[in-house]
Amino acid sequence: MVPGLHYPVPVCQALEEDAARRILELVLILASLFLLDIVTTEIILLMGGIELNPFMVAVVAHPVIHLALKGAILAVIVIVALVAEMRVQGSGVFFYCLLITMYIFVVVNNVFVILPQVLA
Repeated sequence: MVPGLHYPVPVCQALEEDAARRILELVLILASLFLLDIVTTEIILLMGGIELNPFMVAVVAHPVIHLALKGAILAVIVIVALVAEMRVQGSGVFFYCLLITMYIFVVVNNVFVILPQVLA
């Protein structure tokens, strides 16, 4: 506790709106990466490739189930990030940044699998 500071500390409304906008933008980026992962995975499978993640083999065989699962995962991520953000300011943004970074690598990997087949 900081001497002289009264708790709970009032939060500026503009900061809350800014944080909400930033989190919405990060959700849209992550959702776009999820969609790109689904599309690129489907392209790889149509080209004769296989899913290397043993937990996802049955899921990626059905694009609708794949989309539904990613949607459910995104919903859980949003809830966890919002709860984290309410408890520790900035933690939700950090959480999204980690996931976005991970999914950028996933999508880039998928593109590198697709490109040699397309360019050949």
